[in-house]
Amino acid sequence: MVVGELLFTGMTDWKQVGRGKPTDESATPNVMEPSRVSVLKGVPIVAVCGGPSAAHCVAIAEDGRAFVWGRNESGQLGLGDRDNRQVPTELVAKSIPEGTRFVDGACGKSHTVLITDDGDAYAFGSNKHGQLGVGSVVAKKQKGEDDLRLTPVQCAGISGATSVSCGAEFTAWLCGDGGAVYTAGLPQYGQLGHGTDHEYNMNSSSVKLAYDPQPMPRNVAGLADVKTIKIACGVNHCVAVDANGKIWTWGNGGYGRLGHKVQKDEFSPKMVEIQGGDRNLCPADCVVAAGSTSSWVSALMGQMYCFGKIKTSGDNHMYPVPFLDLQGWNLRSIACGATTFVACGEDQAIAWGQGAGCGELGYGLSGPKSSANPKLIDSLGGKTVHRVAMGVGHSLFLIDAKDADGLPVFEPEEQAPGAAAAAAAPAGAKRKAPAPAKGAKKAPKKAPKKK
Repeated sequence: MVVGELLFTGMTDWKQVGRGKPTDESATPNVMEPSRVSVLKGVPIVAVCGGPSAAHCVAIAEDGRAFVWGRNESGQLGLGDRDNRQVPTELVAKSIPEGTRFVDGACGKSHTVLITDDGDAYAFGSNKHGQLGVGSVVAKKQKGEDDLRLTPVQCAGISGATSVSCGAEFTAWLCGDGGAVYTAGLPQYGQLGHGTDHEYNMNSSSVKLAYDPQPMPRNVAGLADVKTIKIACGVNHCVAVDANGKIWTWGNGGYGRLGHKVQKDEFSPKMVEIQGGDRNLCPADCVVAAGSTSSWVSALMGQMYCFGKIKTSGDNHMYPVPFLDLQGWNLRSIACGATTFVACGEDQAIAWGQGAGCGELGYGLSGPKSSANPKLIDSLGGKTVHRVAMGVGHSLFLIDAKDADGLPVFEPEEQAPGAAAAAAAPAGAKRKAPAPAKGAKKAPKKAPKKK
């Protein structure tokens, strides 16, 4: 287990992440280069967790504690409320047995899943489509109502979990020595790999399609004959690698992100053909990632292959092609945001993509806001980054503790409870004006007439 320190870069106005510019940069400034976070400075961290749809963060400490912060409109921080958090906050809940040690996790659009050293899994946040894997979805009492689990709930039927990955509204667990894959959540594009999208018509007099939630984690039968060693979830698709070095994909096939040369959804895992065939297999320590419209896998000699839409403009890659910009790199980790990417290898970190100019690429105040091609993050040159994670508008790095010295320190300030509650309200929701101070006169509805 690698131990290091967390670095953060990107947007900190969690209500606005992915929706627009910060409301008040003086209160929630953009962090323009990888920085230590004051409350986690010196805390030994073993995992940084994100997801291509996530606007919240998780860091796992060496002692098994989980720290959460970011957007919390659906309770995806597991803290028992829906207030956004600026400051990393330790996850403490009565539903978590005493002595539980978390080792890894993943973030969806509005949910979070953590796994323990005993192989159990806990989830919290939105369970609208069954993505928490807790076995059931609470029936809606009124239109638009969501099944929110504001504190951690143990995932049903999951044991021996070694890894977890979250798409926007679904989850995949890798379990046991046999490398079994279980999935739960939204089945719309076949991303659960169960052989169906569970589509049905809600209205007998017209066509109104819906997709039956799948709240019970279910084994992906198409991978039953192989041992899966790696798995990554994009927004609506999955990429897996088996012990034989073969690549499997399923889910949304738009833009060629499944690598099968056609834009076709796959409801069950399908093996990807790669240049070189059996002479170009993925090693056991290969790097795998999935973004909103792309897939990334390293094969023989560490060569990175990509397929799908990797730039906001230009052609799509309908099958795996070598990503030559990273040729020769011994990559340890790669992660995808909404339209951005970050990777680490040797003593460097690299970022690229169409960013929002809020610092998620870590190039610094004088650096570019986006980069079509991989570009070194100058402040991390000569430093060892063990793992990276990304979400919408932000990036996380797990850096060797000795290399953290001398890097800038970001000191987030927690919002007042009232401000936090307002920030947690969904976009477009009406908010009441704050009550006037005691003794203060109410403002007149109309300007007084001149005498």
